[in-house]
Amino acid sequence: MTAALHPLDGALRARLDEQDWAAARHDVEGLPAWAQVLPTTREGEPVDLALAADAEVDAEVRAAVTLGASALVEVEVAAAGTERAVLAVAWTDGQACASLVRGVDVTPGAGAQGAVLRPGVEVSAFGVDALLDEVLRLLPDAPVLVEAAEAVVPEELTVALAQAIRTGDRSTVDALCAALGVPEPPPVVDAAVRGLSGTLTLSARSRGRDDVSVGTWLRCDAGWVELARTADGMIRHTPRSRDDIARVLLSDLTGRLSAALRAAGDGGPLDGGPVAEGPTGGAGGHGPAGAAGATGAAGAAAEREEGDA
Repeated sequence: MTAALHPLDGALRARLDEQDWAAARHDVEGLPAWAQVLPTTREGEPVDLALAADAEVDAEVRAAVTLGASALVEVEVAAAGTERAVLAVAWTDGQACASLVRGVDVTPGAGAQGAVLRPGVEVSAFGVDALLDEVLRLLPDAPVLVEAAEAVVPEELTVALAQAIRTGDRSTVDALCAALGVPEPPPVVDAAVRGLSGTLTLSARSRGRDDVSVGTWLRCDAGWVELARTADGMIRHTPRSRDDIARVLLSDLTGRLSAALRAAGDGGPLDGGPVAEGPTGGAGGHGPAGAAGATGAAGAAAEREEGDA
């Protein structure tokens, strides 16, 4: 039989090796791409899919893995630090909650090619009152080394300014700053380029609503910096604390769960309509965190800044 759930860090958890994970998720549809079975275990042994299909799975583990089918609200997380990252999904049916978490090993400076899914998946079960804390535990710390105020930069200048700062092209930096009417790059933009050390994407979807909420942050010397596109074609860079992220995520999840409970009688699947301004009002245009793939958030922090900062 597969490993069972046991109390750990405020929830019931089972940290399954890849062979046990293959058994636990056998015939379960609708899981994120990163939750597909990897070919080898942590020890490098090949995963036996035939053995997994016949294996006995702990009933509570199986219930947690399949909760997505009856979920009212789903949250996906892609969080990356310097050398480690996680991809996760959490569900609630309004009473019980469950989550799946897979680690990602990141080679600094290697971009998307340097992110490798780690064998093994953590399966957790917990109450709905712990959903917010379960998401927040996955966020890397982001100490503030540079105090910086919010800055708004035209979208057409943002990528060019980031590239010029990164490459040390002082003449281009000066020209772009002159166009912005400032003597130097805004400190929050400078920190997000020079001190970029990770990314965070949170997305939420639910029954009763047609949108997908998405928030995007950069981890840098200014702490967490939220990126948001404005209606007039600007990119707003706003330093955010962990508490800021928690407050806006709580607000979004509360609204979603209330709407989902009202719509629960419909019995339909989780909605996946247009991307809305995210749980933080973050930059739209991204798909759910899981759909970003194993390497999207984990291995391409610098590339993401080049495209979004």
